[in-house]
Amino acid sequence: MKKPSPSRKVSELITLIDSMIAYWKAIAERNYKNAHPFSDSDEFERRWPRTLDNFFLAETVRTANSLRRLSEGREN
Repeated sequence: MKKPSPSRKVSELITLIDSMIAYWKAIAERNYKNAHPFSDSDEFERRWPRTLDNFFLAETVRTANSLRRLSEGREN
């Protein structure tokens, strides 16, 4: 029995994720500059990793809550 081949290559998925992160970064940078018009651009670069971490944490919590709601009432 053959294993099904994945629909996308890993390199394509990495490229997709990198482009999504670049998109989020552009939005975050625009919002940061609107909120802090006189700040140094290096300040945003220092804050960006923490912002991205917070985003991933929020999405992880949201996904976990969604999965918990889906599994309510089931005996696993």
